[in-house]
Amino acid sequence: MPGKLDEISEAIGRLRASVADIQRRMEENRRLQERRYADTSAALRDVVQKLDEHAAAVEVIRPTVAALALSRSRLATWATIGFAAVVMLGWIVEASVKWAVSSFLAHVQ
Repeated sequence: MPGKLDEISEAIGRLRASVADIQRRMEENRRLQERRYADTSAALRDVVQKLDEHAAAVEVIRPTVAALALSRSRLATWATIGFAAVVMLGWIVEASVKWAVSSFLAHVQ
């Protein structure tokens, strides 16, 4: 019987060692998870701060961007008007040249 008791005692010792090892690993894992949580929380706070700063910067430049868009629209309008004026001037020059040539040819004949 002493041999059986020794085996049981050894098995219980191994079981206790296994349980202690599992508890140690669980505690180590808990500490690692807490550290990861703290690191992630800090990183997220930094991202939120940067996003807030970016949003503030966007709000500051929003009127300038709106003014540039309006200027771009005005520029497109003036370009269209300028192009139309050049085309009309071309028609006037063409008509004047045709009139001058036809008048000249009428006097020459």
